[in-house]
Amino acid sequence: MKSTALIFAAAFALASPALQAQAPAGPLPAVKVDLKKVTVGEQGTPDFSASNVTMKRWRPKKWIEIDVEFDIKVPQDAGGRNGSYSGLQMNVYLVFNARTKDGKYEAAKATLTLTNIPAGETCHALAYISPASLRSILQKDNFTSADVSGWGVEFIAEGTTLAGDGNPKPTTGNIWWTKTENFSFRDGVIMAKSESPFAILFGDYDVEAKTK
Repeated sequence: MKSTALIFAAAFALASPALQAQAPAGPLPAVKVDLKKVTVGEQGTPDFSASNVTMKRWRPKKWIEIDVEFDIKVPQDAGGRNGSYSGLQMNVYLVFNARTKDGKYEAAKATLTLTNIPAGETCHALAYISPASLRSILQKDNFTSADVSGWGVEFIAEGTTLAGDGNPKPTTGNIWWTKTENFSFRDGVIMAKSESPFAILFGDYDVEAKTK
């Protein structure tokens, strides 16, 4: 993502403070979320073997993986450090090193619903973009995580944004992924791990999540 600053400079001015929880119309939800880290990297298509089938010859390709690390706190009456929380929404936004014919930046967005999130431990949520989607967006076959020029993540509970961050870093008054005049966002491109070939991998590393 070395070209991030150059790519976005012409679209909007950047500011340094991180995005904070938005002031809700009613009381804040009792649950709290601390967004620790977001890693955008590459994963090869997993290769599984199976019996009683005729295997196909194929060449594994590269997927983009979004790994979001976070902590969650729930009130004592919901179990405290031994409790869990369901129904947390995680919005994910990615921007690519590509433009549409009308000059907008190619981008993708998705809302993941996270369930059974354990309190008192570090949690991860995983999302993926397939090689076919990447080829459609970037119009090339050889792509890497460097083709992702920006990302944004926000956590929402009961209609309130509890935490968020991005690269470039957003501010409360300048949340870049809301500037739709600069981006052409694609839906249905980012998928939860459970909807991808990685569904059976990594054990309890990540929390349960779905986009549907």
